[in-house]
Amino acid sequence: MKKLALISFLITFCWMLNDKRKPNPPEQYMVPPPKPKSDYVLIPGHWLWSREHKMYVWVIPAWVPEKEDHVWRPGYWKELPRGWKWIPGQWERKDRKRWLSR
Repeated sequence: MKKLALISFLITFCWMLNDKRKPNPPEQYMVPPPKPKSDYVLIPGHWLWSREHKMYVWVIPAWVPEKEDHVWRPGYWKELPRGWKWIPGQWERKDRKRWLSR
């Protein structure tokens, strides 16, 4: 009986490690607070890797001051050979050409 339980556990564990499905966004969406000033930009909710918890956690949307000559590029999920990885959002210069597409 113990061998059967161990085999079942190992099969389930290996299946979880090799799961290559795109992670789902959270099911609940928060309404962001009103815009505090006209020069603020809404950074949408996004995923962030928590080293402490060893998992992705959801960061709520937030208003931040706009950066001069920059635009916010939201994060996105990128498929890699070993599964999906979250590419965090970042500020990019407005005059920068984007040679690589997602």
